Parts: sequence; structure tokens; C-alpha cells
Amino acid sequence: MKILSRYCLKEFIPPFLIALLCFTCIILFDELFRLIKLFVKKGVSPFYLMESLLYVMPATVVLSIPMAALVAILLALGRLSTDSEIMAMRAHGIAFHQLLVPLLSATVLLSTIDLAMMEYVLPKATLASVSLKRDIQRHNPALILEEGTVMKELQSEGKLWMYESIDPKTERLKNVRIWDEIYPGQPRLTLAKSATLGYENGNAKLTLYEGETFEPQTDGSEGFRVTQFQQQSIALDFTQNLQRGDYKSQHPQTMRVGELKTHIEKLENSVNLKPDKVSEYTINKIRYAKVEFHKKFALPFACFAFGIVGIPLGFMVKKNGRMIGFGIGLAVILLYYLLLQIGQNSGINGNLHPALAMWFPNLVISVIGIVLLTRMFGEGKLKAIQKRERNIPLVVNRNAES
Repeated sequence: MKILSRYCLKEFIPPFLIALLCFTCIILFDELFRLIKLFVKKGVSPFYLMESLLYVMPATVVLSIPMAALVAILLALGRLSTDSEIMAMRAHGIAFHQLLVPLLSATVLLSTIDLAMMEYVLPKATLASVSLKRDIQRHNPALILEEGTVMKELQSEGKLWMYESIDPKTERLKNVRIWDEIYPGQPRLTLAKSATLGYENGNAKLTLYEGETFEPQTDGSEGFRVTQFQQQSIALDFTQNLQRGDYKSQHPQTMRVGELKTHIEKLENSVNLKPDKVSEYTINKIRYAKVEFHKKFALPFACFAFGIVGIPLGFMVKKNGRMIGFGIGLAVILLYYLLLQIGQNSGINGNLHPALAMWFPNLVISVIGIVLLTRMFGEGKLKAIQKRERNIPLVVNRNAES
């Protein structure tokens, strides 16, 4: 490795590590507040909080690496510009591309690391995080009963339920509503005048009194079948003590690239077999899975895209390089993740193709960077030509005058 490349990387690595730590902590703080609220309500050990933060860490690092790379490039080149080192290098004949190559190589390496984390680390960490949160939500539901509030602890199981108030004399839940099988598109609604929540062998059981159940007709005709009851017991997927169990998720974020591709093919095959009975829910699942598939590649590539735009921006910084570079970096990061969020929503809603939706932010940032690089190299050649013209000696032909 050349001395100049080592010198550039030496300026790049310290601010990259500091920025990575700062961005990771900022993202973790937002997640930490949500977890603390959940853990306080559930009354579980703080050790599970630390375990949950550990599982969330890979997702935050994957987002932080591109941001830290951009800020590090701007701070490194800003420092060199402020101390006139870039001017000294150009005076000694060092071209722009000699500084460009090591920094872009660093972003390519970071993109590879980010891609490897997206493929091997993030799915396992996300699955472990979802499993832990599911076990925590199933723990001790009596601590989080809220009047007039739809409780979503069993939403992953296809259940939502609520009650209006608690009878002060009998301590029964009054006017209970339960929505079951909400995802397949044929929900079952249960209404009861009162209910009690208790535990049997450590598992939660909701006993309903004086109610009725509304179910769609099984023959496909319009209307509902109504079933009345005096007492009915429903087993809830809650436990009195926190129990850890194996959890298998079909969520795209818990899958690797090959698994996600197979998952998309299965969904599309199911649509092709019964095109007349395709629900909007299935179409949204396919769109979301495709968005997550392209996201696994587009997000790591952001490191390289940030490098393309960050290098010319870093050369433009003249004075107060560190603060200006940091401010420019935050502006570019805000633009990128705003476009990413818009693209993700557009891809899921079907307004854009999932590939275009996820790669559009990278394309915008890369095009801006290429334009700035072209302008930078063009100005460098123009200045070199002007300098060479000024140094051309003036030759006068005396014989022609005579």
C-alpha cells in the first residue's frame, strides 16, 4: 500500500469509528425507550432488556455504517482542506484520483461487510429479537389491561381484544370484544357482557359470560352465522411466568436471500394457481417481500454511493472543514433516508416497482456524486491548461518584422 493511501485511511478510520458509535447510540436510544416502556409494564427482569438490545444491535449497525462512512470522508477531507494539505499535494503533482482510490476502496469494503451482515447476522438477530418480544408480550397480561384499549399482544396470532370497563363489585371485565382470524379475511367476532381473566397451569384463560359469536357463512353466501352462549372459555397465548420457546417466523426480515427468494416464488405460485381468489393481503405480502429482498442489496450499496458523493463534497470544504463537513453529511443522510422511506412505502403500496423503489435513493445520490466528480476533474484540467498557457514562453520572429 502506498504512503498516500495509508495516510488517507489513517485520516478516515478514527472519524468513521466515532461516527459509527454515535449513530448507533442515537438509533438505539429510540429503541431503548420503547423497550423500557414494555419491560416496565410487563415487570420482567432487566437482563431481558439487555438481551433485547443485543439482538437489535445488528439492525442499527447496518444502518449506521453508510452514515458513518459519509461523515468520515467529509471530516477527513475537510481536515486536509482546512490545513492546506490538499493544496500542498496538488502542488507536488498528486492528482485527485490518487486520493479517490483509497477512500472509494474503503467504501467498497464497508459495503461488503454491510452486505454480509444483512445476509448472515441480521436475519438471526431479528428472529431472536422477535421471539424474545413475543415471549415478553405473552407474559402476565393482567399488568397491562387498559379499559377501552384494543390490546395487540396476540396480533401475530390473528387476535385482537378489548373491554370497556371493570365492575368494581365483581371485578369482571365488562363488554368484551374479541376479533379472531383477522388476517385470512374471514374474521370471527365474539361479544360478551362480562369476562374473567385467570390462569390455569400457568396459562391464561379468558372466560366469557352471556355472549354471542358472529361468523361468516361457510357456503360463501352473504350474512353471518350467530351462535349464543352462556359461558365460554378461550385459551390465550399468555403465560404467568416468562417462558422462552422456539419461534419460527415467516417474516421477510428474518430470512436470508435464498430463503426470501423461495418465499416470494411460493407466494407468486399461489397467486398464479388461483388468480380469481387473490386477496389484497396476499398482494401486499408479495410486494413487501420483494421490497425487503432488494433492500438487502440496496442498503449496503449506500456506502459506495455515499463515497461517490462525499469525496467531491469533501474537496469543496475550505475553512472550518470539520463542522461544515459534518453538516453537509447530515443533510445528505437526511435526503437519502427520506428517499428510502418514500421508496419503501411506494414499493409496498404498488406505486413503484420494488427494485426501483429501493434503488432510487442510491441512484439519486450516485448521480449527484458523479456530476460533482465530473465537475471537479473538469476544473482541475482547466486550471492545469490555464497554468500551462501562462508558462508558455513568448517567441518573437525578428526576421518577419524586417
